[in-house]
Amino acid sequence: MLPRDKLVLEFWDRKADLRIKNKEYAKFVNDLIKILLKQDINKGDITSNSLIKNKGITAFIVAKEEGTVAGLEEFSLINKDLKLKFFKKDGDKIKAGDILIEIKGNAKKILERERVSLNLLQRMSGISTLVSELNKKLNNKIKLAATRKTLWGLLDKKAVSIGGGLTHRLNLNDGIIIKDNHLKILNGNFESIINSVKDKSKYIEIEVEDKKQALAAAKTIAKIMENKKSHQTK
Repeated sequence: MLPRDKLVLEFWDRKADLRIKNKEYAKFVNDLIKILLKQDINKGDITSNSLIKNKGITAFIVAKEEGTVAGLEEFSLINKDLKLKFFKKDGDKIKAGDILIEIKGNAKKILERERVSLNLLQRMSGISTLVSELNKKLNNKIKLAATRKTLWGLLDKKAVSIGGGLTHRLNLNDGIIIKDNHLKILNGNFESIINSVKDKSKYIEIEVEDKKQALAAAKTIAKIMENKKSHQTK
């Protein structure tokens, strides 16, 4: 059996899946970008369209405060038809005044995507910065893990990961969590509930509300593990 820390990382650290090279993640990001751009641009940027013709410009994104930068990979998807030069990479510590990205291209395209691009960078960098700061306070004695209660789904999960946190489950198929609603529906019998789990190769968690439930769950799991050992030695 793997040591507990390695087991936790194996099941709760999904950062390898949260890369543009992963087709599922790239599709999620592209789909979200389309929604955000359509919502923001709507029928067109009437201000830029009224004032600017085909003009090429160079723009810079500059940090206004210190933190941990995140979202650069996703930024490149929003602006893939523009010429981008990155001065930082995801996870880098930044200070106020640091140049993050140089952008060259059509002024209208840069301006119409400005808010969505900055929202993405600000949100992901804000999350990664907060997680990084919390990790410092915890001094690596406790691992932070993100829930699925997110606004931007996998992007928020990735930002947590960049800040040094664990991603936990990315979806309902990523692991088994027996929650309070399951316990209520199944009358709270830990042993019968765990035994009824079909795929025991998945990481199994049980959500408890007090010490009594925690001890009952721990005893049940210990009993099941002991039975598995006895069967394996026979």
